[in-house]
Amino acid sequence: MPTQVIFLYGRPGVGKLTVGEHLTAELGYRLLHNHAVVDLVTSLFPFGTPAFVALREALWHTSIEAALRAKVSGVIMTFAPEATVTDHFIPALQKRVIAGMGTLHFIELQCTDKELEKRISSEPRARFGKLRDVYKYRKLDEAGTFDKPKMPKPELVIDTTNQSPLDSARAIAKHLRQASMGHV
Repeated sequence: MPTQVIFLYGRPGVGKLTVGEHLTAELGYRLLHNHAVVDLVTSLFPFGTPAFVALREALWHTSIEAALRAKVSGVIMTFAPEATVTDHFIPALQKRVIAGMGTLHFIELQCTDKELEKRISSEPRARFGKLRDVYKYRKLDEAGTFDKPKMPKPELVIDTTNQSPLDSARAIAKHLRQASMGHV
């Protein structure tokens, strides 16, 4: 069976890590958390600098390529679209997964603005140094920061506003199982 790469994406605060952790438990896949990579790269280079951007994308690609070569059953990659990600990252990742004989599933998480702002300021986000300032989030949003890079159409959109992270993960797992059997 080919390696499945679950590209779990959405704005800051939608629940990517929490849903990803539950999805890992549901499917037995590995979790490549966005901030694991970002935190490593910011230990060397300031966020958004050319060296930061290049190393972050190289680590994402290298990690996925290693998983494909090792033929792991699946990788859940959390991702927050934002303006420092290059326009060629997503197409290059798609080519890499296809070349590695894997499958790539784009799953978008969403929630209401009110819920998003409540979550952004929550204490658990401090664990990975995530954005926790609602004012700063609003300014970044107004500037279009989260509108780049252009994302492919997701095969599934999950609204996490009123759904638990576990239920969200189970809905994604059900979708992936149906897709693997050709029922989607």
